[in-house]
Amino acid sequence: MAVTSSAKPGVKLGFKRVGLLGGTFDPIHNGHLALARRFTELLNLTDMVLLPAGQPWQKAGVSAPEHRLAMTRAAAESLDLDGVHVIVATDEIDRQGDTYTVDTLAHWRAREGAEASISLLMGADQLVKLNSWHRWTELFDYAHVCVETRAGFDVATLPAPVAAELERRIAPAKTLKATPHGHMLIDERLLMDISATAIREEAQTMSGATDARAQVPSAVWDYIVQHHLYRSR
Repeated sequence: MAVTSSAKPGVKLGFKRVGLLGGTFDPIHNGHLALARRFTELLNLTDMVLLPAGQPWQKAGVSAPEHRLAMTRAAAESLDLDGVHVIVATDEIDRQGDTYTVDTLAHWRAREGAEASISLLMGADQLVKLNSWHRWTELFDYAHVCVETRAGFDVATLPAPVAAELERRIAPAKTLKATPHGHMLIDERLLMDISATAIREEAQTMSGATDARAQVPSAVWDYIVQHHLYRSR
């Protein structure tokens, strides 16, 4: 596994299949890493990009970017994806002000070129509010959207605009692997239910924190303890 700390242009060899997994990562946890592994396998990815958010415009009170970036880098060291280039990218953290996924995808499309297959990876909790994202329909101009469901998820609960996009864009993994952007994929293999909110709550007092500790890579938990994260919340 090769881990780098920035998203700098490099030499492109062959047809690339890039997975972008973004998030607040407050903290990054085993559910995020399981999702990365699953879509790496499903889409035969050549590159896995972990993208900690800068200042998410829909969230307030998140931990400082330097802490979330450090935890993401620590987690990446445990993300053993054979033959896949693992990148921790600082695009959104380096950007001033509110950050929008559509701008990040536009950057990666320009970086990787018109032919590369780029897939935005997310959990079902993000899909159900996708139509609240800034310029959300433009996401498909730059990437595919791939979703991992969780226990109890029902596609019938999707907002009508999102359901309409899913109906016309749904495609199998082989289609996403062979095309640059514009499709959607729903995977139901993992059905994991790990909550960053619950991890933060348990870390406040460290009481009952055994469960929280088991839900993050050990290096991430060590960082939380060392820097006293979430203790004042």
